Amino acid sequence: MPDLATKKRAAAGAKRKRLSVEETLNLELSDFSSHKGDDTADSERENLSANDQPQSETKKGQKKEQETPPWPALFASLDKTHRALNLVFTFCSTRKHFATTFEAIRPAVESHIKRKLCIEEVAKIVAVRPEGINFNYVDKSTLELDIKASERKDDSFKLFSKRKEQQVAHDASVGGWTDGESLGTAAAEEYEVLFFEFIDGDLKRQVPDKKTGEPTNPQRRLRDEKLQMPVFGQGQMAKLIERRNQRFTNAVNTFLKICENEKVDPCMALEGLAESFVPKPSEVEDDDIVVSTIPATIPKERKSIPEIVQEIRGSPWYTGQIVPDGHRVFDPQPPVHGDLEFLLTQNIVNAVYNAKGITSFYAHQAEALNALYEGKNVVVATSTSSGKSLIYQLPVLYALEQDFESRAMYIFPTKALAQDQRRSLKDMMAYMPGLEGTVVETFDGDTPFSSRNAIREQARIIFTNPDMLHITILPQEEKWRTFLKNLKYVVGE
Repeated sequence: MPDLATKKRAAAGAKRKRLSVEETLNLELSDFSSHKGDDTADSERENLSANDQPQSETKKGQKKEQETPPWPALFASLDKTHRALNLVFTFCSTRKHFATTFEAIRPAVESHIKRKLCIEEVAKIVAVRPEGINFNYVDKSTLELDIKASERKDDSFKLFSKRKEQQVAHDASVGGWTDGESLGTAAAEEYEVLFFEFIDGDLKRQVPDKKTGEPTNPQRRLRDEKLQMPVFGQGQMAKLIERRNQRFTNAVNTFLKICENEKVDPCMALEGLAESFVPKPSEVEDDDIVVSTIPATIPKERKSIPEIVQEIRGSPWYTGQIVPDGHRVFDPQPPVHGDLEFLLTQNIVNAVYNAKGITSFYAHQAEALNALYEGKNVVVATSTSSGKSLIYQLPVLYALEQDFESRAMYIFPTKALAQDQRRSLKDMMAYMPGLEGTVVETFDGDTPFSSRNAIREQARIIFTNPDMLHITILPQEEKWRTFLKNLKYVVGE
């Protein structure tokens, strides 16, 4: 028959199943406190450093305790709260392994001190010993509290005995955002949480004993142990708690001694000092937060540069990023036109006018076109939107009009630039009778293999890149011989 101790443990287990999470935590804390007292009654003052127990040496080498001023009721109350915070934090961070936010640990602390716990009281404790406690608002995402995507009721990530039994996740959420949320909606709910932690000491990680299951020092390197949650021994946790309590006591004694020497009221002094330790959340102006979206329509007319600069300066995020004299306005210069030394066909004139609205050429365009007509090699280096494209489009169209077997190759480093130039060239060819159906294609790594032979044989103009030229076209010169023999123009940008 089961003995009395077994019955008590079974009854306690059944009781815990009926309790809430908060009540269960308090019950386990009570067990932890009682065990701590039983196991460490004889060693509560062990391993305390010289700073933890202030003592003075007499001339004969005998130690005696320093005289400390009497504690006001406020400091006695803070000491009780500190002990409760110390116990709850150590238990939650080592046994429960969850983030010790103020809202998470407050119920357990209140059950120990038998009264409400407020932020201002914790701030006073921090003011007494700021080097050992962190009490601030932190970004919620840094604590990994947003686990909506992992709190599933489905069996998506259970370990199955057979691989084929595994299921695919029902949504594509990543990092805590489900498919029903977005950056704007998820961030609007809560930005920061109030976080509490002691930062004055770390426990040495232990491993469970294979026979008893009790925490023990590892016999081999921790990296060789199986992956599992860290465990810590009851004894070292109790000693750490006692060290923190003693350090707080020493800090209070030091604070009271300073107030006594300066002849100030310690309670009033602590009230004023604690104001700077009351945590405040970051100020977020919700009205200024605008979630960027793709506009319904793209404007056809571009804004002028002065309008864009003024819009930037009027933005809420603008803080003088444009340096002094960084914005200059140049007076417009009148265009300088030039004349061609040869005549274009009427089809080309019509195509240029209908597709681009051009009736005359700039001086640099006319100079380059005249040089190309004479069979010279030309390098054009002008500003953006100065009409360079027209310089290497018109000679190709002129050559195709004279000989439809002519070929041209445009070499561009990016696919986007090649597609833009291909579109511009086809727009003009659409207005030229006899050239509307001319094959103008892209030949790059994305071109299907089934289409490459047809492009090589039928295309009059191809748009490619340097890699394809050296890897595919030149090594297969025999297949490209017809194209290369009729090649009139090579354009590179």
